[in-house]
Amino acid sequence: MTPSLAPAPALTVRQAAGRIVARQVRALLALEAAARRGEASEAGARRGEASEAGAWRGEASEAVHQMRVQTRRLRAAAALFAGVLRPPRRARSARLRWLARALGRVRDLDVILALLEERHLPRLEGAEAGRLENLVAALKERRWLEQERLADQLGRRRYVRLRAALKEWARHPRFGDEGEEGGPAADTMAARYLTEAIRREAQRVAGRRGMTERQPSAADLHALRIAVKRLRYVLDFHAETCGVAFDAERRLARALQDCLGEIHDHDLLLGWFAEAAGAAAEARGGHDGRGHRGAKGRRRGKTASGGQRPFPEPPVEAAFFAGPWLTLPAQLAAGRAALLRRFLRLRRQWRLRTEEAGDVAPLEEPRFVNLEAAPVQLRLPTPQKTVASLRLVR
Repeated sequence: MTPSLAPAPALTVRQAAGRIVARQVRALLALEAAARRGEASEAGARRGEASEAGAWRGEASEAVHQMRVQTRRLRAAAALFAGVLRPPRRARSARLRWLARALGRVRDLDVILALLEERHLPRLEGAEAGRLENLVAALKERRWLEQERLADQLGRRRYVRLRAALKEWARHPRFGDEGEEGGPAADTMAARYLTEAIRREAQRVAGRRGMTERQPSAADLHALRIAVKRLRYVLDFHAETCGVAFDAERRLARALQDCLGEIHDHDLLLGWFAEAAGAAAEARGGHDGRGHRGAKGRRRGKTASGGQRPFPEPPVEAAFFAGPWLTLPAQLAAGRAALLRRFLRLRRQWRLRTEEAGDVAPLEEPRFVNLEAAPVQLRLPTPQKTVASLRLVR
């Protein structure tokens, strides 16, 4: 059943900004204790307490994921309302980026482990399965080290100060001066401000090569994923504070982001396996074998042959990705191809959804206060248009 989206009291942009930031801060800090438990769960696993450790590990993994999401959403809110809110010095973007990276080092390993251990390991046999088991074991060991590092960082003074600053920011948000350069007037309505932000982000999405190229590259799709993520956050903020939602666009943005994220995971693994194979080929061809020294033995951002790496370094030594692999890279490539087909379908749906609705009157400024309670659907404009359209569903 479609939920009724009854109109909410009209908020100014300052009121909306304060509510959004407070909500993100509360959600982020509520996850801290569960995220810390990952260290205890891994220790339990090492002691053989498999059942308890498995339950704690699952809870901690999800908490790390959600804490990272809330940190990213908070950074997005701070950027969106940069002309409205003044964050405390100890809660500015650089501090939040540091926290997101610390969480990301654990979360990225969880994603790669799930893909290899749960989806591909059961499909392998013999020596190839043994090699993948060794790789999974090395990734788990690295995951344990990163979890220890995260727990240590969450106990350090830098995070304690950040947490205190975030709590103060949520309780007593500070606003910029009215008329300050780059900021809206104090009485600007949140609906207008957020609708304009949605239009800007939608235009950025439409302009990405991943949305226009017939066969977009991995780099094109990665850049598009980031643009879609930013658009999705603004769509969510609009829904949380304005009482109406771009429901269809939000669903499509989420599906696009999820699909593009899975493609990126496959691209990382395929790149690491290909680089290990290239290093092995160089070694057989009489090179000095430096490609086998792993991440610690190479300059950051360089491949074994000295070229620029288009993806991050592997989280464990490259030797663990060395073959021979008879079927795993082919399985990954097939999975990536299926995801790309899904992305192209979603891209077509997005284009159809964002075409201009010619039979609907243009909306100069969203006004929702006097609408009767009824499901409401806003329509995103085409990238070339500068107005939105409103569709009422009775």
